Amino acid sequence: MLMLNGLQQQLNQQHKVVASEISFLKQYAVAVSALAWGSQQRWQTSRQWRCQQQGNEWRACLLSTEKGETLMAAQKLAAQATTPVTLWRWGRLEDDRWRAAPHGWLDFCPFRETAWCQLPE
Repeated sequence: MLMLNGLQQQLNQQHKVVASEISFLKQYAVAVSALAWGSQQRWQTSRQWRCQQQGNEWRACLLSTEKGETLMAAQKLAAQATTPVTLWRWGRLEDDRWRAAPHGWLDFCPFRETAWCQLPE
């Protein structure tokens, strides 16, 4: 009986881990879609974050730097209690469309100042 109880605890823990990974993968897939969707939208150069939202599903935000670079952040819209998965990618604006840089993927917000990493609500 003791062995079965221990096995049940291990299974419960593994179930939580798998559920967490599934949730992350779903958010990641939606963020990838948001990034692709954002590249199809029209944008204007701005030194402040500008966001466009697709229904209640996702949003893409764009920021132009002083150096003329353009950063897109894309994420699934999440409940307030959860932190959304955000994808960051460098690119450039061409004819009001954002074009991703070939090696522009980032694992995190590239700015030192955390205020620049906060997307508008």
